[in-house]
Amino acid sequence: MKRLGSVGLMLGVLTLGGTFGCADEKEEKAKEHRVKGTNFLADKNYAAATKEYEESLKIDPTQEKVWEKKAFAHLQAGQTDEAAQAALKLIDFAKTPDDKAAGYRNVAAMYAKNGPLEKAEQYFQEALKINPKDADALSWIAEVHSQRGGARSMSTPAVPEELEKALKVYDQVLALNPNSANTYLNKRIVMAKYMEHEKSLRDAAEQEAVEAGMPPAPVKGKKPAADPAAAERVAAAKASSAAHQARIDQLQAEFNELTKQFGEATKRNAAAAKGAQASNKP
Repeated sequence: MKRLGSVGLMLGVLTLGGTFGCADEKEEKAKEHRVKGTNFLADKNYAAATKEYEESLKIDPTQEKVWEKKAFAHLQAGQTDEAAQAALKLIDFAKTPDDKAAGYRNVAAMYAKNGPLEKAEQYFQEALKINPKDADALSWIAEVHSQRGGARSMSTPAVPEELEKALKVYDQVLALNPNSANTYLNKRIVMAKYMEHEKSLRDAAEQEAVEAGMPPAPVKGKKPAADPAAAERVAAAKASSAAHQARIDQLQAEFNELTKQFGEATKRNAAAAKGAQASNKP
């Protein structure tokens, strides 16, 4: 009986030893691909790096840093979708809701930079689901609407609906952080674009009023016929011009107020930084 017990124990040890050996072999194989990937990454061979990282993750998908490096390599290779998919895996490792929201913001920022903007907004909204007062996510969403509205390009036509959305979201950011100097600046950029748009509409309406008020071209031998609708067109064009001018005046007043608030926020931030430095002195 004792001899059988000893044999059983020895078999058990052999079985355990085999299991550990298999695990060690997998770990070494994952490491081998991981090291190769990092070497390719250092050489800026991003395509080869992503393949090696992928092989390593097939063996051990719990390697957080490898997912991060894979996302970076894809991003450097211009593969935004692949980078985003790798970065989304990092959210599985998030320990707090804030970490999870930061993960979504990171993915959204990739699309904010490289497009499409719809994807950027999608993942910023995911971050807001976790924390509706996420000022960073709100700031980015405002930036997405700003870009869609043409605020970041002099040559891009304005899209008023998107500019309006950007202004509203910037207001949400400022409600959360009145000292965000950059938000005042970004909101001013949107307003400037909006004013340009309104000025072009005002000028077009004024031109229409002039053209509608001009008498018809004379025809030899005939008396010019009066156009009974001309006065109505002139009046409508002038009313449109006045409405656009009123909007311009409103935006200009808000623009000036933003300039003032930007200055005040900058002073507050400088005072806070100075106070922090003083408190840190021995």
